[in-house]
Amino acid sequence: SPTCELNFGSHDDCIGYLCGQENMGLAHMFQMMNSARINTGLSGMTIGSVAFQNALSYAKERLQGSDITREKDGRVRIIEHPDVRRMLMWMKANVDGMRSMIYTGAYWLDLASESRDQEKKAYYQALVEFLTPIIKAYCSDAGFRVCETAIQCLGGYGFTKEYPLEQYMRDVKIMSLYEGTNGIQSIDLMGRKMRLNNGALFKAFLSELENFIRENHLHPTVGQEVKLFGKTVERLKEVAMAMAEMSKKDPLQWASHTYPALLCFGDVVLSWRLLDMAVIAQRKMDEAGKNPFYLGKVLQSTYFTDTTLPLTMARLETCMRTGREILEIPEEAF
Repeated sequence: SPTCELNFGSHDDCIGYLCGQENMGLAHMFQMMNSARINTGLSGMTIGSVAFQNALSYAKERLQGSDITREKDGRVRIIEHPDVRRMLMWMKANVDGMRSMIYTGAYWLDLASESRDQEKKAYYQALVEFLTPIIKAYCSDAGFRVCETAIQCLGGYGFTKEYPLEQYMRDVKIMSLYEGTNGIQSIDLMGRKMRLNNGALFKAFLSELENFIRENHLHPTVGQEVKLFGKTVERLKEVAMAMAEMSKKDPLQWASHTYPALLCFGDVVLSWRLLDMAVIAQRKMDEAGKNPFYLGKVLQSTYFTDTTLPLTMARLETCMRTGREILEIPEEAF
């Protein structure tokens, strides 16, 4: 349970053991914390996933309201209502995208750990380091929002203990606080991770995205979405570089924009993973015919990309605004 409390030493019979080397605690802690940050994002995704599954099951069974086209008589299952389908599609895309994001990070971690080629080892380690705060912050926040949306699918029932969704929402909230709040993750991403090794982490990350765009911008099914993705990546690169300069010249203004910037990175990674799955799914259907599972992968990618990346582009512009209200408002005015 995320909210379970354990007490040690209440009867004075605890023994402490030194883990690692003496006086190296901080360095050892960060090794543990990077793993914990990935696991925190994983927890956000899994709780969001089970919330989505509960909402989907309910929507397939709950009879309420009439067919909006009046073509069917009587009450219909709420999964037939377009607004409920919108929420289910949004949750499915987020859960599948987060899962793929985390699998990608885990894959890179395996390559970094096992590769005997030192150059490849450093490359994949850079990717893991850069993606870790995105996994932690974006997936823990998105997990909460998925739980919130799942409750909305159930209507008033979602707010009662008759269904588990209200507990999922309470439990998942702690994930955005664990292992450094998500604001701290954004400072880590846009600060230390951007500067480390002369920008090697950011360059490695960009190369993965740019390779995907180059290989798939003419794809017959999702090519238009890949092009939109490419424009967003280009603007993200420009804003990230501008913010790197801002961190040196105007660190307070920079710090007020780091969290929105992290969300933009998360949107881009999620779109990339969904589009990548769509390319594979389309290939499978080209080989063996239409399949609901694969078709779902394609449709969720085009929906998420087309409805999210325009908002991401707008949020990127807010990271570049010159207004200083956050810094200038007096404490007494809050």
